[in-house]
Amino acid sequence: MKSILLVLLFVILTFEITPQKYYEPKIFHPLSNKFSLSANGGITYSRTDFKKNGMDFLTRASLEYYFSTLSPATFGIGIFGTAGYITGEGGASSSMSTSNYRTLVYSLGAGSSFNYAIGKSFIPYLFGGISYFYFDPRDKDGKALIPSVKAFSPHKMMLTGEFGTKILFTDYFGMQLAAGINYINSDLLDGYKLGTDNDIYFHALAGLSFYFGGIKDTDGDGVRDEYDLCPDTPPYVIVDEFGCPVDSDKDGVPDYLDECPNTPVNIPVDERGCPVDSDQDGVPDYKDLCPDTPKGVKVDDRGCPEDSDGDGVPDYKDLCPNTPIGTEVNKWGCPVDEKVYEPIVKTEFILSGAVNFEIGKANLLNTAYSELQKILKVMVDYPDTRWKIEGHTDITGSYEKNLVLSKQRAESVYNFFVSNGIDKSRLFAAGYASDYPIADNSTETGRALNRRVAIVLVSDKDGSNVNTESKSSDKQKQVDFTSSRVYNPSVERNVGKMVFTDGYLYCYQVSSFRSRTKAEQESSELKAKGFDSFVVIADLPDLDGTWYRVRVGYFNTLDEALKNRSQLIKK
Repeated sequence: MKSILLVLLFVILTFEITPQKYYEPKIFHPLSNKFSLSANGGITYSRTDFKKNGMDFLTRASLEYYFSTLSPATFGIGIFGTAGYITGEGGASSSMSTSNYRTLVYSLGAGSSFNYAIGKSFIPYLFGGISYFYFDPRDKDGKALIPSVKAFSPHKMMLTGEFGTKILFTDYFGMQLAAGINYINSDLLDGYKLGTDNDIYFHALAGLSFYFGGIKDTDGDGVRDEYDLCPDTPPYVIVDEFGCPVDSDKDGVPDYLDECPNTPVNIPVDERGCPVDSDQDGVPDYKDLCPDTPKGVKVDDRGCPEDSDGDGVPDYKDLCPNTPIGTEVNKWGCPVDEKVYEPIVKTEFILSGAVNFEIGKANLLNTAYSELQKILKVMVDYPDTRWKIEGHTDITGSYEKNLVLSKQRAESVYNFFVSNGIDKSRLFAAGYASDYPIADNSTETGRALNRRVAIVLVSDKDGSNVNTESKSSDKQKQVDFTSSRVYNPSVERNVGKMVFTDGYLYCYQVSSFRSRTKAEQESSELKAKGFDSFVVIADLPDLDGTWYRVRVGYFNTLDEALKNRSQLIKK
């Protein structure tokens, strides 16, 4: 029993604490704040002292006002006037000579109605009213019937009760059906007073009603359009006094869209109303003490990478994950007295076109996957690295086709890494056709080396502006590589006329000296003339030691290097 009470208490508290998003629609009564002008006609049926009760006609006009409400029921007040006849036959008694009567009746009064809406168009109602009543009893030939009582007065008070229904065809037009009873404190409606019961008559009416005024609430939220600041609120959504969806936690996302309804005040949220989590580690920014955690790294409740052994080095970087408590460690999480070699990440991988791709196509061969798996492991082990995938070809065939092929091959490698879980934001793919050879295209061996895909490590600084275009004669934009690459002299080749390349950048040699001073002096003179000159130190045992080479560079293409060299020769 105690457990049941606890469950009930929990349910109640949960209901109270959680903001209510939806509600039964607040719809104004169809007659709210409206006036109606009605004209009706119908029949009367009398109950008097005559033996045979007859039917005659009655007309009525009325003006009514209905109070504003969000309830399906509303009250109305109005005035009305009637005119018509009541009739009967058979004589009041065998001793009376008159065999029929037809009494003219008028009334003018006021009353109140109770109107219950079923939907927007069908409104049953009850009506009660009091009125001044005038009657003139005559026979059917028009002869006045002189009541056989003293102090006869045709002026009376009448009580009327009625039930019926109003049917709305539009907001401003409808019809009315009604049936009612009329009680007058008199037994002389037929001109005779017999017995102790007063005369009464019934009526049944039908007619048309015209409505004007009213309340317009287009979105049905219970706030009139003229006051509604949010006129297009979806159905059933709770709104404030201005007609706008309620936003309980004031985060700018209304409750009915808010997936995190109790966000603290002034905390930035996303479109779902949940606190922003920039590094997507599951800990919102306002609680995250480590806001730049790499994607996929496990974090603690503070948003920081887990550090299982508490040595200050997070697990994803810790090469010695079970260091004893209190042990001083280096940046790799290992004891400082232990010799640890810093892991070396290979910064560039080369896939040979002939071995790893179908000839003339971008489809990967089975032989490529073993090498790609090795590269994938490096990417997974170092989740904060970014990589550029470059497709290259030799000069065989048209430049345009080679540009397409090189791009498609780079994209094939890109798709492999993405399909194996590497985030797209860490990868960049581009094709360069034959723009950047690493070997001599005049030989078969050189062309084979030039047909390749390079996967190159880039820094965060470089990665934000990675070159994704190739040069194409005069049509395409020339892209500057020099800001994102470092020339690698250990793999450079002489491509002729003392122009050197590492496969990506180019430079040319002006002179070579034994003396460093002379080399630096010439380099300074070249800089003064506007050339980007520098000195390269080369240890050449076959040429008796160290030489100091004066060079100019770097350039994106061989053509640029040769053009610049010719300008230097002219000067």
